[in-house]
Amino acid sequence: MKDIATTESFAEVAAQIACGLSKADLVQGRAFIRTPVLLPSGSTVVVVVEDQGGGRYRLSDIGQGFEEADRLGLARTYRRQAEDVAALSGVPFIVNEFAMSDATRRQLVGGTMSVANAVARTAERTLLRASQRPQDATIERLVVRLGKLFPRAQIDRGAELRGASEHAWPIDAVVKDGSRRAVFDIVTPSPISVAFASTKFHDIALLDDAPMRVAVVHRKAAFGDLLSVVAQAARVVEDDASDRSFWKAAELVAA
Repeated sequence: MKDIATTESFAEVAAQIACGLSKADLVQGRAFIRTPVLLPSGSTVVVVVEDQGGGRYRLSDIGQGFEEADRLGLARTYRRQAEDVAALSGVPFIVNEFAMSDATRRQLVGGTMSVANAVARTAERTLLRASQRPQDATIERLVVRLGKLFPRAQIDRGAELRGASEHAWPIDAVVKDGSRRAVFDIVTPSPISVAFASTKFHDIALLDDAPMRVAVVHRKAAFGDLLSVVAQAARVVEDDASDRSFWKAAELVAA
């Protein structure tokens, strides 16, 4: 009897914890579930449940994650990251929201957490992406210089290139000269920027027709021992290096 009582008491404790992790409010026929999942801003992810009839339900974040990103001027980045997260998680991203339709009652708990986690993951990736990207003016200077260095080559700014993993990596500039290609990406001394660039360059390097990879930095000395991390998968040049240095790194010559 003691074991049964202890089990029942523990079950009550567990139930109290579960109830405390979320809160539900009914507003105009919709259930607003405040999940324990947090956005980078500290806001709680809210998932809205709507009765579709016939024992089916629709779950969505009603664009909460997108709205937070939009206030930071990161709407476009959020959408791009949301598409990747949707593909990985299986939670559809429709217009500006993560949403699942035709969920059964048994799927409500798991579906609610899947939507919430997709929103939080997208928000985190959006901020990470924003922290990794250099200012547009810096990219523009690089593109202008590449145009002068390779006057007959095609320069694609803000391109995407799929690595061996099939992931589409954002590239600051791709130089195409006939059948030869070289990718140029600006890298900062931030450990996050270094890790992201290294992963990107390594994945691209595994392609059968891998282009030359050039990491453009402001000052190599600012990287300390992180410079070798970048140099493992790309050639590193400073942004004010000589024309010859750029030509050599890209293994392309001016026409």
